[in-house]
Amino acid sequence: MTTSNHPVSRLAGASDSSGDPLLSELYARIRAHRGRILNIHQVVGHAPKLLRAQAAYAASMREDSSLPRALQELLILRIAQVNDSTYEQSVHRPITVRLGVSPAKIDALATWRDAPLFDAGERAALAYVEQAARTGDVDDATFAATRQVFSPQEIVELTALVAWYVGNSRFVRALRIAAETEEN
Repeated sequence: MTTSNHPVSRLAGASDSSGDPLLSELYARIRAHRGRILNIHQVVGHAPKLLRAQAAYAASMREDSSLPRALQELLILRIAQVNDSTYEQSVHRPITVRLGVSPAKIDALATWRDAPLFDAGERAALAYVEQAARTGDVDDATFAATRQVFSPQEIVELTALVAWYVGNSRFVRALRIAAETEEN
């Protein structure tokens, strides 16, 4: 079910005309929320129950989190940079801009330590997610600095964000899911 002549991934996209009622329902919900089915949805659509579970978890991370959405998206972009995930960057950069984050701030993410655009909370979160996204280890000083700014609930939410998007980075690379464009 590609919407262009470009391949979705190593696997063809799962079609909602396959006759699977669960997949049809999920695609209808995704279209209603996003306006289109992303490449990752088309690939995970081969396992509709997994797509349903992933969609519920991702929605909970976004909507039930105590972390501001703009901060979440900045962090997702940094996690994607650390894990060399072009796909996640293609999805989340436009979302981040829509949430009011300036393109200049987004462009400065890779060198955030030297950029004056980030406040103390963003710096603590960026240091935490950067270390966690690289190796899973967060040194004591970084954890202590994060703890000064964020509550235990927020630290759990930061860590869950890292775990989800590091996993997604691996998933999209293994299946070579094509980056999102306006065309696909």
